[in-house]
Amino acid sequence: MSRPIAWEPLRSQAQEDSLRHSVIESPERFFGAVARSALHWFAASDRQWLTYDSSQQCWQGFDQATGDTGPAEYLEADDTPWQQVLDDSRSPYLRWYVGAQTNACFNQIDRHLLAERGNQTAIIFEGDRWDPSKNAGRGGPVTEQYISYKQLMLEVVLRARVLSNLGLVTGDRIALNMPNIPEQLFYILAAQRLGIIYTPVFGGFSAKTLSDRLHDAGAKVVITADGGYRNAEAVPFKSQYTDPALDNYVPREAALAALNATLAHYDDIADTAAIAETVSTALAGEITLERADLMRELGAVLQQRNDIPAETSARLRTDVATALAGVGHTIETVVVARYTGQEIVQYERDRLSEQLLADAREECLGDLGCASFEALANDSDQHFWSILNGLQPVVPVEANWPLFIIYTSGSTGKPKGVVHTHGGWLAGVVQTMQTVFEANSDDTLYVVGDPGWITGQSYLIAAPLALGMTTVVCEGSPLFPHAGRFASTIERHKVTLFKAGSTFLKAVMTDPASTRDMSEFDMSSLRAATFCAEPVSPAVQQFAMTHICSHYINSYWATEHGGIVFSCPAGGYKALEPNAKTWALPWVQADVRVADDSAEGSGWRAAEVGEKGELVITQPYPYLAHTLWGDKEHFGSAHWCGDLERFKQVYFSRWADGYSYTQGDYARRHDDGGFTLHGRSDDVINVSGHRIGTEEIEGAILRDKTLREDSPLGNVVVVGAPHDEKGETPVAFLVAAPGRKLGDDDFARLQQLVRSEKGATAVPSDFLVVPGFPETRSGKYMRRTLRALLLDAPLGDLSTLKNPAIVDVIRDAIIAWRDHGALAQARKIVQVWRYIRLETHALNHEHTVALLSISNPPVNALNERALDELHTVIQQIKHQGTIDALVITGAGGTFVAGADVKELLKIGEVGDMQSALTPPHAAQSAFAAIESLDVPVIAAVNGPALGGGNELLLSCRYVIAARHATFGQPEVNLNLLPGYGGTQRLVRKLSARHGNRGAVDALCLMLRGRPIDAEWAQDIGLVDEVLDAGAESAVERAMQRLRAYFEGTGPLGAALDAQALCIAEYAQPLTFDQPLLQHPDTIIVLNQLTAGGRAHVADRIVNAVITGVESGVSAGLEAEAKLFAEAVCDPLSGPAGIQAFLEKRSAALPCMPKEVPPYPSEDQQSELIEQRRLLPVGASFYPGVTPVPDYQYGWGVARSEADGEPAHGDPIVAERQLVFETPTPTASEALVYVLASEVNFNDIWAVTGIPVSPFDARESDVQVTGSGGVGLVVQLGAELIAEGRLSIGDVVTIYSGQSELQSPDQGLDPMAADFRIQGYERNDGSHGQFLAVQGPQLHPKLNTLTFEEAGSYGLTMGTIQRALFTTLDIEPNKRLFVEGAATGTGYDCLRSALASNLHCLGMVSSDARAERVTGLGGKAINRKDERWRDIFTAIPDDPGCWPDWLAAGEPFVAEAEASLGGPIDYAVSHAGETAFPRTFQLLGDGGVLAFYGASSGYRFSFMGKPGSSTPAAVFKRAGLRAGRTVLIVYGPGADDGIVDNVAIEAIEVGCQSGCQVAVLVDTIAQREFVNSLGFGPRVRGVVSIEELAKRLGDDFVAPGPFPVMPDPFTEPQAFREAVRDFSDRTLKPIGSAIAPALRNTLDKRGLPDVVFERAGRDGLALASALVKPNTGRVVYSEDMSGQRFTFYAPQVWTRQRRILMPTAEIRGTHLNTSREFAEMQEQIASGFLTVLPPTPVSMAELPEAHQAMWENRHQGANYVAIHALPRQGLKSKDELYRAWALRDAAERGEDITQVETGSAGALL
Repeated sequence: MSRPIAWEPLRSQAQEDSLRHSVIESPERFFGAVARSALHWFAASDRQWLTYDSSQQCWQGFDQATGDTGPAEYLEADDTPWQQVLDDSRSPYLRWYVGAQTNACFNQIDRHLLAERGNQTAIIFEGDRWDPSKNAGRGGPVTEQYISYKQLMLEVVLRARVLSNLGLVTGDRIALNMPNIPEQLFYILAAQRLGIIYTPVFGGFSAKTLSDRLHDAGAKVVITADGGYRNAEAVPFKSQYTDPALDNYVPREAALAALNATLAHYDDIADTAAIAETVSTALAGEITLERADLMRELGAVLQQRNDIPAETSARLRTDVATALAGVGHTIETVVVARYTGQEIVQYERDRLSEQLLADAREECLGDLGCASFEALANDSDQHFWSILNGLQPVVPVEANWPLFIIYTSGSTGKPKGVVHTHGGWLAGVVQTMQTVFEANSDDTLYVVGDPGWITGQSYLIAAPLALGMTTVVCEGSPLFPHAGRFASTIERHKVTLFKAGSTFLKAVMTDPASTRDMSEFDMSSLRAATFCAEPVSPAVQQFAMTHICSHYINSYWATEHGGIVFSCPAGGYKALEPNAKTWALPWVQADVRVADDSAEGSGWRAAEVGEKGELVITQPYPYLAHTLWGDKEHFGSAHWCGDLERFKQVYFSRWADGYSYTQGDYARRHDDGGFTLHGRSDDVINVSGHRIGTEEIEGAILRDKTLREDSPLGNVVVVGAPHDEKGETPVAFLVAAPGRKLGDDDFARLQQLVRSEKGATAVPSDFLVVPGFPETRSGKYMRRTLRALLLDAPLGDLSTLKNPAIVDVIRDAIIAWRDHGALAQARKIVQVWRYIRLETHALNHEHTVALLSISNPPVNALNERALDELHTVIQQIKHQGTIDALVITGAGGTFVAGADVKELLKIGEVGDMQSALTPPHAAQSAFAAIESLDVPVIAAVNGPALGGGNELLLSCRYVIAARHATFGQPEVNLNLLPGYGGTQRLVRKLSARHGNRGAVDALCLMLRGRPIDAEWAQDIGLVDEVLDAGAESAVERAMQRLRAYFEGTGPLGAALDAQALCIAEYAQPLTFDQPLLQHPDTIIVLNQLTAGGRAHVADRIVNAVITGVESGVSAGLEAEAKLFAEAVCDPLSGPAGIQAFLEKRSAALPCMPKEVPPYPSEDQQSELIEQRRLLPVGASFYPGVTPVPDYQYGWGVARSEADGEPAHGDPIVAERQLVFETPTPTASEALVYVLASEVNFNDIWAVTGIPVSPFDARESDVQVTGSGGVGLVVQLGAELIAEGRLSIGDVVTIYSGQSELQSPDQGLDPMAADFRIQGYERNDGSHGQFLAVQGPQLHPKLNTLTFEEAGSYGLTMGTIQRALFTTLDIEPNKRLFVEGAATGTGYDCLRSALASNLHCLGMVSSDARAERVTGLGGKAINRKDERWRDIFTAIPDDPGCWPDWLAAGEPFVAEAEASLGGPIDYAVSHAGETAFPRTFQLLGDGGVLAFYGASSGYRFSFMGKPGSSTPAAVFKRAGLRAGRTVLIVYGPGADDGIVDNVAIEAIEVGCQSGCQVAVLVDTIAQREFVNSLGFGPRVRGVVSIEELAKRLGDDFVAPGPFPVMPDPFTEPQAFREAVRDFSDRTLKPIGSAIAPALRNTLDKRGLPDVVFERAGRDGLALASALVKPNTGRVVYSEDMSGQRFTFYAPQVWTRQRRILMPTAEIRGTHLNTSREFAEMQEQIASGFLTVLPPTPVSMAELPEAHQAMWENRHQGANYVAIHALPRQGLKSKDELYRAWALRDAAERGEDITQVETGSAGALL
């Protein structure tokens, strides 16, 4: 048969005029003729789908069941399927084609298959993400799909089955909130197929907007996606829009019903109806609302009702809030399409689209009796259609049946739901395509639009599909990653027709670089292009006609218009000029009117030619808005006509007479009949084609006044201002509240309010604070005046203003605002992208330098978008030709450290090879662009340059590094290989510098995956310059080098030439004297990787490197990208490696190469000693005289040389003598020669790796133990020399605590400033010969002590000193209980406490040890006494056993109290998990327990004590004050599952105290209840455990008792894994969820200062790990008796957190501060404290001493390790020097009879 649609195009103005005349004369005849041929209509009598074939002069069509083609059986040529073309009996509610049936889906899909055109491409889809390597380096989308009409039919039928299975039927409503992806189109067409009415909601709208539209439409189902992509970043949809819309908002009428129902039970309140009425009136403008909105209004009413008692008011609030918690949204089902793979929370209402589709597919195949649809692939289109239509038949609907509801903003707050229909609307938009473009099925149409806007519905979907064309659907921005993106799309798909708003072209034309980007692509395929939906300037049209398409016309329509109403018809008879003119289409009768009260009768007159007036449409046409949605309760009845009254009022009430549709646009009519459009006549602005009511924005801003009692906002007026890119942008004029000021923080808050209420498009770009607004005498604000001031337009008559003087004040404010923008524009110094900042500076009078900074906190990772931006910026620099040099650096303290590993993990888990190729392709393209620049490019490395950062600097011509910078390729730790060019450029660069050695260095750097320092990087040729510490910054040095270069001096020129030569040889193979894989260093590293299970990773790295070596860089890069993608998607590589890395359980990396290994042979040691590069153990050392050796001896543990794993174990086995480099002190450090070192449990933990390995926090291959000692100062850093406190040769006691000396937290407590214990955490300790220490660690040795005494007590006595005098703050005559009181720290504690006049009871394990205690004057209790020897256990997990456990301890408690004559005031615990519970049980009322160790295990438990308090009281005890952060645990006290009164009280107290409050609730319902309580902005966030559990699944464990741990002594690895599991599955998920609510300028991590915990559930393990270290408090106010509580001991003791209970307290304590150490020294010097003689051990005996301590068989005294003391009992340096001299002489065989002081040097 012939083509289904035939047209007669216009060819002259006379023909157009004739057509217009015929339309005016007989509109029904014209529109009937259009509809006959534009669509297929269902003829029930014929059981056919028919259209009029003008060539055959008859109705032709397809059989409803078989699809057979033939003429109509009953419908004659002159008949029509409708009884009436137009029924205007209820005008302006018009019914077109009355009685006819059709279906939009049939007309867009089915009829093309029945015409055997099923294989034609229907949709071309381009995803947002971009791969610059595609299309021979010109780039292309990562995701690209071609969908034929046949494929489209199948997808739509399956989704129609899904909708049917969900119970949806014709007339039901659904909503779609999705990215612009095919899935949205499939569901839209499926809804059309079934006659289901849909409303598409643009993804940029807020959750509130979505909620309003869902409820207003009466939607039963919302279809959404997990997310979409925007500028290469995954953006959430479900979690950001759909879930909040349904969870946070409820229908207004339902909320008010809950209020009324609650009030009905309050007979004791007078006039409850007045309360309800007041609240209802306040919420009158809302469709849906937050529960807190109603609670806030209720609270305002109750405050004014003095007759209601406070307790009744509080009860009413709670009851209403409880009732509101049970009110929900009306949506029954949420269908979720998986697209980006983002994590989502799944609710009961959620149904995954992929599962629904799988079920539908299985059902349909079952119906057909076949295994797959592929079996139908070769069927004819007709047969294929008949089968699929049989599965889900298309539903004929009446022509006026609503097709979709599309909402548009108005000048009032309530959105308008514009209804368009299956018949008239679709016929009309098809007609516009032919008239304007002469479009046919051979065309390819590309519309820059979204289905959420009318442009998307009309011309992205309906018109092209109805005409059988190909439509191009693009997910993201047409200008990402560069301005040529849209042009590339046109070129690649041979687009013939193009539609886009003018906004994006303004951005292109104002930037020459963007114009160049666009011009690189061929757009000659375009036959026509048009602007749409927003006013156009002649300049923009001129640009478009010159650079894109000569036939670039101006079309205009709005949501209500339905389709194009103004344009330039095809045919060539219009004189197209770049004058922004547009013409009313022949069937659109338009006029321009001017309001004129003098005009007789009508109140208006026709505008003169060229006069500005309001645009009016004076005759209807079929695709104009059918009505406004409303009266949904009666939808489907014969009398339904929507919200007709509002429809009339909004569009048809402007003029007094006749049909006069007025949209609200200003226009001018010209003498040639053309129109120009000039913006809005009402209070609606047009932002990037999106219409937004200014009152809606104002309403969102004014919510600040209701949300904040202290809001500084007085009032606001919003107007639209011109914008180069958006067309218009909202500008908000603000008036401050009396006596208040508005600042940047306020502006940011107001912007967020608008964003959350109305979406990002509505956010004002600027805020102007003015003292008042222009105001008429009647009190009306004059927006017109404000807008005129902004535009510099005539102000008109100001005589009606009551405050005319304000105009000049506002004008001055606008001038200042405009001048500020002009200044920035004139300077053009800074350009900012999302991750890139580009500054342009004059280097000198002749040369300009660009400074490019990468900013992506915390490590400036190069994610996909950052790489795209980098590539775009480099291309711009290249094209501009005005930049003479480029410097690249990183923001903050990092250069660039890698890629987005979490994104790679997502890609790997789904095995998406194409997506896995994108990052390497993007990086390689960007870095190649950098290399191609013909100007000097310097990398100014200001911090870590790892992974992608290292690869980035390889593309630069010169590298300058700060001394603290680090470099490396750590990808092997992720089971990946470098993918950003590292396998090629690194080998080329280093081999160019050092030949074969350089290539080996490069390969091993990648295989080891370990970072190297700046000096090492310089040695191997990776870095050109390393700056001295404290010198100028890397950027400053780069600028110096560039100035010198342009002056013809300095090293830069030669370096650039060398690098250019290296790049020039990229295509050549490399040859080496020795194959890389046969080099000994390579063999060692490969063996270690194999031993560590990473042979497959090494193979890929080697493969890529060898490919580049043998075949050149280009081939190597291609191989690298492919291997990288394979590794990302290989389950045993990327996914496993990245997951292990994120969980901190990666296999160890190979060891770093060393000149001297940790365990050198005897011959090597002897050689080093002979060369004086190593001192023998115990050697004499005279500071200032004896040279400092390169190496030193020490004791500790090293990584295995076999596989790199730390060789932890029992001390007797694992602890060995090491040889390692002697450190060089920094400016704030000193180097000390250690004479004797303290022996303590920190050593053991470091050697055993229990509870954590020190190697987890440092890159070193050795860990030397030892915390504290005594020694001689050997070297001083510059800062310590300047300070003058220390001198070379001083004898010093070494305090082992270190902290960040420059941290501001030093003023709070040095332990809050990154405190760590030397020798255990992050650095080497004092069991080495030389030790680098911070200045504050060194204290003068006390003269009264021997060297071995001075080296023995620092950590043990220091820990006790802080525990007693700071942590416990002991008072005389109180009672103290001490665990392990006869040995070690327990004995020191006992002695100090007795000296402080405390009554002390010491727990011991034998009678002999009891005698030691009583010998000091204390009381002793033997834990092995048969009466209670078996009671020292952790508390059982079974609650039924708890009473018996408590009872078993009562005799022990009674004995302890009897011994001391009363209850215990203080307790000191360190024996671990078996002793701690009983020690806590001993505490009397108000008692405090301090602990600092856990030698028997780390899972601490205790039974709660009786007594209660109040939230206010415990907050006061915790020192909570304004500005602090508090986390309230909510739920354990909610008897009804919702209301937790104790937590509510705590929230109230926290808010009243001025704190920043977050709430952790159990359930989603509780979250909604808390949010509804109206606490205001002090409650920064409410986190639901239930929601986390749904979102994270098995990756989350809800807080509860700390899990039972494997034995750390027998199963150390399993123990560490269990601790990590708790951290990863409980602590981190909850911590990450609450952190955004608690972050502030003082704490970027967002940790709470106080956690308000609950007695009803054991959540202490989480709370004690979550609260801020050192200063954090966990508090309880409820009675805790009868409950057991558990926690992980190190989180409390090492972090010095505190647990405050109503009648007891637990305080962690850890070493002491340097100041406290000095105070302790004074106490020792005064005799208040005494140092016990230690037990000396030689260094060789150290492992045995540690083993004895580990097995608790050591004696009471402390051990001290002797390093270089020739004998015991020495006290002074003079004595030491004499003893050394005597010993050394004796070893030489000399006999010295007298040694003079100061003569030691002469004896050397």
